Amino acid sequence: MPASKLKNLAILILLLANLALLALLIPGRIAANEQRSSLSEALSTLCANQDVSLEPDAIPDTLTLYALELGEDPDADLAAATALLGQQVLAQDDSTRYLSLYSAAAGDVQISRDGTFSAQLADQGETSDLSAAAMRTLKAMGFDVHSLGEPERIRAGVYTLTAHQAVLGAPVLSGGLTLTYVNGCLSSLDGLFFTGAAQLTRVSEEASLSAADAVVAFLAARYDFGWVGSAITAMTQGYIRSETAAAAAVHLTPVWHLTTDTGVFQVDGLTGEVTRFS
Repeated sequence: MPASKLKNLAILILLLANLALLALLIPGRIAANEQRSSLSEALSTLCANQDVSLEPDAIPDTLTLYALELGEDPDADLAAATALLGQQVLAQDDSTRYLSLYSAAAGDVQISRDGTFSAQLADQGETSDLSAAAMRTLKAMGFDVHSLGEPERIRAGVYTLTAHQAVLGAPVLSGGLTLTYVNGCLSSLDGLFFTGAAQLTRVSEEASLSAADAVVAFLAARYDFGWVGSAITAMTQGYIRSETAAAAAVHLTPVWHLTTDTGVFQVDGLTGEVTRFS
């Protein structure tokens, strides 16, 4: 058989194999989508019976999240600092305050073990597209961006943008990292940046509550808060920084944030405890 016909035959066999795999996968995915849709409808009905509005479209898929401990990552700290200051930096460690300090002609950077990040910069290049410039800076720092807000005008010539970090695809909900631009030049960065996000250790075998479990926990606890709202308008699953007995350890706890018509409530993804977030 000519080589060209053998090649066509091989392509045909691969095509048929792919079609067979699709035939096996598609029914499973359809069934999974139907199951998610049914669960969302049932949860929405449950809320309606409690005189609480929750649209099925507002219920996201549940991520499998665990409590995590972040390890130290000096290389990541240095990479974040040099992305802002250049390669010629003076590095110091303040072990009593669990700080890494970096300085250069372009400014100073402080990176705390608890995720607090601060940078004061000088002589930065000017930009007319703050959002694009911020994304380039964050990427160079090793900051995995989950979301970046629009530029907010503080006063004439001064704008801020706030980015939220993603850890294993989920947002850090404790707070963001705010970039300040003065006359189009990056002037400072302040907030949370977990540079050790590449060094993760699971510290619990229990996975986070599902979206349905989070809603049920909130409904059971709402009267304890004197909640007088009537709607859950959004749900977000992510991580928060949690306190630990060891000052040098940083833990991230999975949580759900339920946005209601009267504020935001937080459901601990492991214990189901409900607290008022804002």
